[in-house]
Amino acid sequence: MDFYQMPMFNKILVKDIEHSEKWYEKTLGFKSVFKFRNDKNEVLMNHLRLEKYQDIMLISSDEFEVGNSVYINVLINDIEEKSKSISPKFIVHELEEQPWNAKEMTVKDPDGHLITLTQSNINDADFEKLMKLTSKKY
Repeated sequence: MDFYQMPMFNKILVKDIEHSEKWYEKTLGFKSVFKFRNDKNEVLMNHLRLEKYQDIMLISSDEFEVGNSVYINVLINDIEEKSKSISPKFIVHELEEQPWNAKEMTVKDPDGHLITLTQSNINDADFEKLMKLTSKKY
């Protein structure tokens, strides 16, 4: 596993860090990179990674509120296959074609945090052409 300084990542407060770790691993495919433990060997922080630069930190906490104004967006390659494996109880918005050249679905983790899974409908070369064309218009 590569180790690098992360230019940006999300810290996610969770009530049951072991349960959340299992959910992120089994539901979305994340893997644990590092666990920080206290002197009682309890996990206080768990660094998880899906792909390079797709890192999150689960932080154990009993004091937080979850709202609906912040979504974590994760780019994935196999959204149709992934959508079939996610329990309906976690699905907020079903898989849908979006007008911004993407397929997306939104899920909630066990603590209620919102995660949008996104798969691009265009390849990198076409995306670059689209961005150049769009930037000329606007």
